[in-house]
Amino acid sequence: MIIKRTGLARVTLAASAATWLIATPAHAEESDTAQEIGIADIVVTAQKREENLQDTPISMVALNADALETKGIGSLSDLFTGAVPSIRIAPFVGRVSAVSIGMRGLVPVDATQVTRDATVGVYVDSVYLGRVSGLGMELADIERIEVLRGPQGTLFGRNTIGGAISVVSKRPTGELGFDMKAGIGNYRGRSFAAHVNLPEAAGISVKVDGVFEGRDGLVQNPLGGDARDYGEIEKYGFKISALMRPAENVSILYSYDLSRDKSTSLYHYITASDQSPANTPSFITLDTGRVNVGRIGLPVYRNPQEAKGHSLTAEWEISDALTLRSISAWRNLDSTQNDGDEGSNTSWGPGRRFGRLSYANVTQDQFSQEVQLVGDVGELKFVLGGYYFKENGRDEAIVYSLGTLNPTLTGVNLFPEPSPDGGAALPDRAADVRVRSKALFGQATWSPEAIRGLHLTAGARYTDDHKDGRLLFIRGADPDLSFIFDSSRIDPMATVAYDFSDDINAYVKWSRAYRAGGANTRSTILRTFGEEELTAWEAGVKTDLFDRRLRVNLAAYASRLSNQQVDFVNPAFVSNTETVNAPEKRKIKGIEADITLAPLRGLSLSANYVYTDAPPTPVRNIFTGEVEEVFSAFTPKHSASFSADYLFPAFSFGQLRAHVGLDTAGNYIPNGTVENKAEKALLLNARLSLGEIELGGGEMEVAVWGKNLTNTTYNLLDFRIRGRTTATFYNEPRTYGLEARVRF
Repeated sequence: MIIKRTGLARVTLAASAATWLIATPAHAEESDTAQEIGIADIVVTAQKREENLQDTPISMVALNADALETKGIGSLSDLFTGAVPSIRIAPFVGRVSAVSIGMRGLVPVDATQVTRDATVGVYVDSVYLGRVSGLGMELADIERIEVLRGPQGTLFGRNTIGGAISVVSKRPTGELGFDMKAGIGNYRGRSFAAHVNLPEAAGISVKVDGVFEGRDGLVQNPLGGDARDYGEIEKYGFKISALMRPAENVSILYSYDLSRDKSTSLYHYITASDQSPANTPSFITLDTGRVNVGRIGLPVYRNPQEAKGHSLTAEWEISDALTLRSISAWRNLDSTQNDGDEGSNTSWGPGRRFGRLSYANVTQDQFSQEVQLVGDVGELKFVLGGYYFKENGRDEAIVYSLGTLNPTLTGVNLFPEPSPDGGAALPDRAADVRVRSKALFGQATWSPEAIRGLHLTAGARYTDDHKDGRLLFIRGADPDLSFIFDSSRIDPMATVAYDFSDDINAYVKWSRAYRAGGANTRSTILRTFGEEELTAWEAGVKTDLFDRRLRVNLAAYASRLSNQQVDFVNPAFVSNTETVNAPEKRKIKGIEADITLAPLRGLSLSANYVYTDAPPTPVRNIFTGEVEEVFSAFTPKHSASFSADYLFPAFSFGQLRAHVGLDTAGNYIPNGTVENKAEKALLLNARLSLGEIELGGGEMEVAVWGKNLTNTTYNLLDFRIRGRTTATFYNEPRTYGLEARVRF
C-alpha cells in the first residue's frame, strides 16, 4: 500500500494474459482434412492435480513454453511492462532484482525487508520462495507459468492475499535430446541457453540446463575507463535434475539450481527539483526524456545476487485413485544492491557530499516440507496435506557518498573509495529474523451423479505462524530492540460450480487468506504490526464456443481487506518509515476477461483485459495526525494486452510463424511520494520465426524479435524526497535481436 494526500491514484506493473494452443499441421504433407481449427486444452495444476484450465474454478491464466518464448519472457522482471495485465510488478527504486509483485490492487511497496512479507506467493516447482530479492533472475527451462488471481490461502497458504504465481519446469524425458538457443541484440545484447536430456540409465533420467543473458548499459557513464554503465545486464545459471523410478508406481525427482546476477542499477533521471537554483550544480538540468550519456561521471557498481537450492519431490501412486506426494526443499539467497543516485537524493551546495550510494544486503536460507495426499474416489476428489516452513534471514544497509561538489558547483571531487555518510559507525541499519510456520490443509470436491454438472468444493487451512527478530544496528549502535509475531488461524474457502455443457462452466467462490505480520526495520523503535486479512467473493464463467474457435473466460470479484499494513514516511527523516495496521477496511473490486479467437486455420487473436476499482481509504497519519488516503500501489484502473499469432501454410523448407503484441502500460501513480500519474503508453512487440528447418537428425529455427518497437517512454517509477528532487526510472527503450535455435 502507498500513502498519498488526496487525489492520487493507483498503480503497478504487470497484469494478466491468457495463452492458447492452436491445432496446426505437424508436417507439410498432411492433408487439409487432417488439420483442425480450434483452441486446444491447457493443463494446469492449480489444485494440486492435473486439470483442464477450463474446468478449474479459479480466475487464472497460463503461459506455456511457446507463449513465453513468443512474448520474450525469461524471468519475472520481463513482466514489468504488462505482458500479463493481472500481475503488477515494479522494481524497488533502482534495484531491478528486488521486485514488488502484486495482483488485484494488493502490491507491497517495500517487501525487501526480511521481517516483512509479500502479497503474492511465488512458487517454483511447488516450492515457495520467501524473499522478493533475487526474483529478477533468469528462470531455467520452463514448461509453463500459472497465474492464480485472488486469495489462495487454502492450498497455497500464507502471503497469497493477492494471488499466486506458479512456475513449472520441464522434467527429464529419459531420451537423448539437445536444445540450444543463442541470440544477439542491440546494446550488444547476447543470450545463450542449452538444455540436454540424457538417456535413461539404471532407472535414472538426467537433464542439465544452462542459461546466460548479457547486455551493455542503456545509459553511458561519462567517467570513462573501465567504469560500468547504467542498466547493464549479466545473468547466468544452471540446473541439474535427476528423475528416478525405483518402482513402476514410484518416482523421485531431485534438482539443484544455481543462478547469479551481476547487473548494474538503473539510471536516476531528475525530473523535478525543490532545491535552490543557486545551489544547483551546472551539470544538472531537469530531464524531459531519455539520455544516452549520464550527467556526470561517477562509479557504477554491480549488484551481485546468488540464489541456489536443492529440491526433492517424491510421488507414490498407491492406486489409480490415490497418490502420496512429498516436496522437500532447501534454498539459500545472498542479494546485494549498490544503488547510486547520480545526485538525485542529496542536498546540493558547495562542498556538500554528492553521489549517494545505497548498499543493501539480504541473506536468507529456508527449508520447506510439504506432504500431499491426492485422491479421486467415486464422486469425491480431495487433497489433504501438511506444510512446514523455516526461514532465517538478515538484512543490512549502509549509505555512502562517492564524493563532494567542488566550490564552483561545476564538478565532483571523487573519494578514492566510497565514504560512509554516518562516519565510522556502521552499518546504518541491520536486522535479523527467524520464521517458523506450520500448516494443515484440505480441500474436497463433490460431484454428485444425481445432479450431473454440479461440483461443490470446500476447503480450509490451519496455520500456526511464529516470527521473531532483532534490530541489530541503527547508525552503528545496538538499539537492543526485538519483536515477536505469533498467529494461529483457519482460512476457509467454498465454491459452487456448474457445467452447463462440456464447453460452458460457471462458478461462485468465497475465500479468505492472510499476509503475515512482522516488524518494520526502517522503524527507529522496531514497531511491530499484525497480519492483514482478505476475504473475497468471485464469480466466473469459462466458455469454448463456436466449435472451440472462441474462448471467453470472465471473472468478477469483490474483496475486503482488514487490518491493512500501511506505511507512513517520517517527514523529518525520509529513511524512517513506520508500519501500522489501519482500523479502516478497504474494498476492492474488479473484472478480468481473457478472450482467444481462432477464426481461421493458423490464426489466433487474443485480448486480455483487467479492470480494478480500488478507491482510496482515509487513514490517520501517525506522524502528522492528519487524515490521508491509502491507495493501491502501481495499479491502473484499466489494463490490457492484445496479440495476434499466425502460422503460415508450411513451406517445403520450414514453418513460418508471426506474432504481434500490444500491451498497455503506465496510467498510474508510480509511487506514493509523487502526485503525477505515469503517462499512458502502448508497447508494441513482435516476433517472426522460421522453424522446422531440417538439420541432419534434428531441426533448426531462426527468429527476429523486437520489444517496444515504437520506442515509447513512460515513468516506470518515480521517487520524490521533499526539499530535494524527484528521481524517475523509465521503462526500457526499443530492443531487438536475432535468435537461432537447434534441436536434436
